[in-house]
Amino acid sequence: MGDNLTSKEIGERLRHFRKAGGLTQEQLAERTGVSYQQIQLYESGKSRLNTDKLQSLAKALSLPVAVFFDEVVAPLTLEEKKLLNAYRAVASPEVRQFILHCLAK
Repeated sequence: MGDNLTSKEIGERLRHFRKAGGLTQEQLAERTGVSYQQIQLYESGKSRLNTDKLQSLAKALSLPVAVFFDEVVAPLTLEEKKLLNAYRAVASPEVRQFILHCLAK
């Protein structure tokens, strides 16, 4: 395993995901039960995130906790989420294959 991420690096990822989700620090704070000042401290790396709070932030951002540690991947857009949910709702394997075939063109 590689080097550990610093609090600053995790905070930068938090800021990235918050902004990508269209949330203000105040909105994220409200969703997680902390002050917006605490969100500022997390994002700047001046305050360390414990596992409970990191899970709470990931849930509030509709992201898996792993995105804070893995290669940064942009969260799905609303349209992408709708497409994925619609695809998952298709029960027929044949129809799924047809959809994939059409998209591959």
